[in-house]
Amino acid sequence: MTGLDMLVLAVYFIAIMGMGLWLSRKNESTEDFFVGGRRMPAWAIGVSIFASVISTITYLGLHGEMFRSGLGYLVRHAALPIVLPIIWWLWIPFFMRLKLTSVYEYLEVRFDRRTRQLASCFCLLLLLGWLSVVVLTASQAAATIANVKLSWFFGASPPDTDIIAMIVAVGVFSTVYTTLGGMRAVVWTDVIQFAVLLGGALFAMTAVAVQTGSGPADWLEVSSRQRFEKVEFFSFDPTTRSTIVTIIINYMFWDLCTHGANQVTLQRYFSVASAKAAQRSFLINSICSVILAGVLAGTGLSLMYLLQSNAQVPDGMQATRDALHSSVDAVRHTAQDRAFPDFIRHCLPSGLRGLVLAALFAAAMSTIDSGANSISTIVLVDFIRPVRKKAVTPAGELRTARILTASMGLVVVVISVGLFHLSKETNLIDLCQRGFNCFLGPLGGLFVLAMFSKRATPRTVIPAVLIGEVAGVLIAYSRDLFGYPISTHWVVPSAWLTTILVSQSLSLLTSARATDTQRKWMWHGVVRGATTGDGAAPLP
Repeated sequence: MTGLDMLVLAVYFIAIMGMGLWLSRKNESTEDFFVGGRRMPAWAIGVSIFASVISTITYLGLHGEMFRSGLGYLVRHAALPIVLPIIWWLWIPFFMRLKLTSVYEYLEVRFDRRTRQLASCFCLLLLLGWLSVVVLTASQAAATIANVKLSWFFGASPPDTDIIAMIVAVGVFSTVYTTLGGMRAVVWTDVIQFAVLLGGALFAMTAVAVQTGSGPADWLEVSSRQRFEKVEFFSFDPTTRSTIVTIIINYMFWDLCTHGANQVTLQRYFSVASAKAAQRSFLINSICSVILAGVLAGTGLSLMYLLQSNAQVPDGMQATRDALHSSVDAVRHTAQDRAFPDFIRHCLPSGLRGLVLAALFAAAMSTIDSGANSISTIVLVDFIRPVRKKAVTPAGELRTARILTASMGLVVVVISVGLFHLSKETNLIDLCQRGFNCFLGPLGGLFVLAMFSKRATPRTVIPAVLIGEVAGVLIAYSRDLFGYPISTHWVVPSAWLTTILVSQSLSLLTSARATDTQRKWMWHGVVRGATTGDGAAPLP
């Protein structure tokens, strides 16, 4: 890192912190802190949703997937035409009608408080796992790129101390500006961070083109000669890591569950004024997803050209190039994940290196700020409010929200340090699936049952959610438990389907049916009843 790189990073961090301080003045209640007063611009929310989801897991992991699967990995976006109408016409009108702060408030009126709090706990575990992986991957990459050693300041330091220090720095900084500014700070800093991470990828791609005198046609030509992992159209063997069908199915279920059960995403929709504004936000989110996927794919192709062609690479990249040809999967996969951070460190010029490193931090912080804000929302709205006996002033509740946000940020830092010692030599995207996606499928299945099943009751959905979670864990850890490595693409879909089937089976065995009051809170009662006057009203 040069002085110019440090200056670029300093400007970025000062701008983000300054925005958090400035926006903190506009927070007068938890309505402002959690949902921005429900007056946020639709386009900014759309960008924020995508920036929150992208994280360092995809920003770094996609390059490794490009080395392994090539452009075939982008087939997952073929699920978008299936996902878009469902979210546009079913999910968004339903949730926006309810005027929620925490999406799990709905489950109490549809089922009961036990169901609400079970779902809230699942989301908390999902978010804590997700944020911990994000902090860890960002810190590892930043430590590799910046090469900042604590020994520079304190003499000899124990092994791994540099990465632990980076984990603390990334987690604490993101938590501070989120604690100050709330949802407004989250959204507007996400907009800046999306621009930075998009620019960082474009500049990295341009740097390869300039240094090697190549272009997209050359990159595609080298890619066509690369021996990628074979991706079949479909296979009945569940241990096949990826097929075109399983990639599409996994992405489809992941997107539907994320937009239909995850507090991080839905809380952003609750921050706009109307269902139409939320639909525009979703459309902008989808456009951002396609644009950045194309840019990151281009960056991956350019790195592939640099490392697999006869182009000269710096000495620091030679070990990565050699490891890509290793016959040992763990060595090769580690090199694939390290290719982009190593390129930033060894190949980019001063100043540009700082900008791309800022993009890496942006990818992490846009996820951390969103997650910390959503975790504090769940804890306050779903656990503290229902049992609080004394009336609390808006200022007092806002103070509680900020304390919770700060506390959750510190918890994420502690979990990230623990995870660091358990995740070495693990593919980033597989780690993501194994670590926390087990919780997403049951949550998605629970909301589908709540909205569309007249037979769903607390007696059927609570056991179903727990069994669905067990199914997700068994698949995620099938290699460790049974020596039979089922593809992680099946984690979310299988947990979702198990939850649905178990609930419906239990309802048939017990003859369970929702009451008339509960049925009013189903999709038809909330959305269609809004026009006839005989459906459920927005939650108070």
